[in-house]
Amino acid sequence: MKYGFNKQIRGFSLIEMMVVLTVVSILLAFAAPNLFSLISSNTLSGEGTVIQNQLTLAQQMAVSKSADVEVRFFKMKDESAALTEEAFRAFQLFQYSAEGEMLPVSNFFRIRNPVAVHENLSTLVQPAATGGISSETRYGFDSPRIGSELVPTGRSGTKVDTPYVAFRFRPDGSTDLPYRSGDARDTWYITLVQGEGALQNDEPDNFVCLQVNPYNGKINVFRP
Repeated sequence: MKYGFNKQIRGFSLIEMMVVLTVVSILLAFAAPNLFSLISSNTLSGEGTVIQNQLTLAQQMAVSKSADVEVRFFKMKDESAALTEEAFRAFQLFQYSAEGEMLPVSNFFRIRNPVAVHENLSTLVQPAATGGISSETRYGFDSPRIGSELVPTGRSGTKVDTPYVAFRFRPDGSTDLPYRSGDARDTWYITLVQGEGALQNDEPDNFVCLQVNPYNGKINVFRP
């Protein structure tokens, strides 16, 4: 004899579903700020690593090819993100060709939003930051120095004449940055921050600071 069992599969009631969704929403509300903070921190750190690697590459290329490599930081608006305020948002490496023409030797790197260079905290993009020996021109020019170049900073990557500030790595691994003094002021650095608001704050909570030693070209990285 076979016995049949009436098995009833019971789903969640509407009230139970609402309770579950409420609990999940509360947990997400607590977790979201930390999650966004972690993502933001990773973006800032990642952009700092890209610049550090490119500065190291510039020094290596200068040494291996026995020719100066110029690092240019471009000041631009970011129309793709509707950011109308100009800031240093891109960089590229240049080197003289055999014909004596300064040509790009790297990709054109855009610093990803919302990260940008904090100009007030970055002596590498301040042409007047030569301090006490601003008249020193060991290689025939001041450094950092200003210029302009046609680079893809316009809409849809169109090339626009864009201002830049630049310095060079020398074939011996050093830089052309002036020796401003004999003390701690002999320091050149570029500071990345995240968010338009952070660009207005001279004491940002989070940052990545890359220091370039003018004597040997060594790159040091500092974070809070």
